[in-house]
Amino acid sequence: MTDLINPSIMPIINRNGMSAHRISSLIYLKEFVDRVSSKNYISKPDLEKLEKKYGIFPDIITWGDYFQADVATAHAFKDDDELLRSLNTIKFDIISSYLIFNDKGNDFYKWVDSHENASFSDAEISDEEREIEHLKILKQYYVEMGITNTFTEAEIAWHSSFSDAMAI
Repeated sequence: MTDLINPSIMPIINRNGMSAHRISSLIYLKEFVDRVSSKNYISKPDLEKLEKKYGIFPDIITWGDYFQADVATAHAFKDDDELLRSLNTIKFDIISSYLIFNDKGNDFYKWVDSHENASFSDAEISDEEREIEHLKILKQYYVEMGITNTFTEAEIAWHSSFSDAMAI
């Protein structure tokens, strides 16, 4: 059985308290990410090595564990609206990464990788360079997480509502 709340964030909950809305949002994030990821954050051979070395498994094993712990920690002292914005950004980017990179050939991957990281300050980076940097992040999500099309109809409709709004 998997934990709905990763044990690594229990100290945050115990120290700061947490609203039911925040807890349910973090549970949804973990379930969403774990459902659409075909790979774990830590591979099975690495888990076996860690267990052999330390006698226990780490708390962060799946990508859902990782994102839940990251968001909970980063937003421990922020309001629920900021946490929800972060969660929605992650969800949007994961769905986008699938839609962009699924069924793309190696040429597209190489094109994304061929653009050097900009070494300028944010003020000097063009919009195109920002887009390419974002594409690199989305590609990293797609490849490292092994994102699959196990999105619900509601999630795709939610994602499409943003795309439709940007087109207007």
